[in-house]
Amino acid sequence: MIEFFVSGNPAPQGSKRAIPAKNKAGRYTGKVSMLESSKYLEAWREIVTWHAMRKRKGRTLNSALALSVVFYLEKPANTKYPDYPLGPPDTDKLLRAIGDALTQAKLIRDDALFVDTHASKRWATSKPGALIKIEALDGDLSASNASN
Repeated sequence: MIEFFVSGNPAPQGSKRAIPAKNKAGRYTGKVSMLESSKYLEAWREIVTWHAMRKRKGRTLNSALALSVVFYLEKPANTKYPDYPLGPPDTDKLLRAIGDALTQAKLIRDDALFVDTHASKRWATSKPGALIKIEALDGDLSASNASN
């Protein structure tokens, strides 16, 4: 099993907003640029990628994998959900950012290798972040299931 904690505020990936594209003269080109809605996504993925690269140890996992992530979110001073973070961000969008960061770090060949996933959101009791666990379904994370 590979397990690590990433400190920081988890950011979702997946919601996008459309921006009409303009040419140098400032006129609309008829094209649209798509931007991530979360301005925090880039920094969050960067730190997750950094931690994943440290766990890579020269291997890229390339077999059926299980992923478990617990997202610890900062609790606002006033919330109508005192027990659990029932509002945004969506758990599936938080998970999408993790999968892409693990792929970018080359810890895994592709996030499509995750055939079992479990994700949960909790209020952070100490510091926000994510506890990430990766297991090989055959029980072996050795070089036989990895590519270089």
